[in-house]
Amino acid sequence: MITNTPTPLLNSLIRCNQAILKQKLSLLSTLESKYGTEKLQHTLFTQKCPIVKASIGQHYRHSMDHMELAVLVAATRNEMIDQNIKMTPCTIQYDQRVRGGTLETDVHEARKRIFSLNNILQELQIFNDKSICDENIYASFMLSSDSNDQEVQLKSTIGRELGFAAHHAIHHLAMVRVIALQTLGLEGHEISSDFGKAPSTIRFEKEEHATNTITGS
Repeated sequence: MITNTPTPLLNSLIRCNQAILKQKLSLLSTLESKYGTEKLQHTLFTQKCPIVKASIGQHYRHSMDHMELAVLVAATRNEMIDQNIKMTPCTIQYDQRVRGGTLETDVHEARKRIFSLNNILQELQIFNDKSICDENIYASFMLSSDSNDQEVQLKSTIGRELGFAAHHAIHHLAMVRVIALQTLGLEGHEISSDFGKAPSTIRFEKEEHATNTITGS
C-alpha cells in the first residue's frame, strides 16, 4: 500500500477541522483549570445560557455530529480508493442525528469523541495519487419543519462538505463563546481572541489593525 502526501486542498481542510477540535479541547481545559473537573462535568458543561438558550454540551454535540459525518465519509471513500473498490455517490443525512444523551451531557464522552475524530483526520491520507476532495456525494437535509415536506438532496463533493463542517462548527463556537463569557464566568482574556471567529473575520481584523497602525488612528 502506497501512501501519498495529501493534496494542498485536503491538507487545508484537515488543518481547519483539527483547529476547531483543538479550540473545543482548549476551552474544556480552561474551564477545568478554573473551576475543577467535578463542576465542569456536573454543572458547567450542561448549564444553559439564557441568551443562547443552550449549553456548551449541546453546541459541541451538534457541531460534532456534522463534522463527524463529513470526516467519516471522507475516510471511508479514502479506504475504498486504496482498495480499488468501485464507488457510487453516497448521501450525508445531516438531520438524522441523536439529540441529548451522553455526548452532550458527559464531558469525558465529549472529549473521547473529539480525540477520536482528530485521530481519523490525522490518518486521512490520499492513495493512488487521487484526491478524494472532488468525489461526488449528496447532502440531505430538511428545508422546512412542515410535516408534509421531505428532505432534499443536493449534489456536493467531499471537499465541500469538509469545508461546510468546519464553517458550521465555527458559528457554533461563536455561541459557545457567549455561553462561556456571559453564563459560566470566564473573562475575555481567558479565551483565545480567535475562538469562534471565521477566518475571513480574523483576516479582516488583522488588516484593519494594520491599517489603523499605519494611519495612527
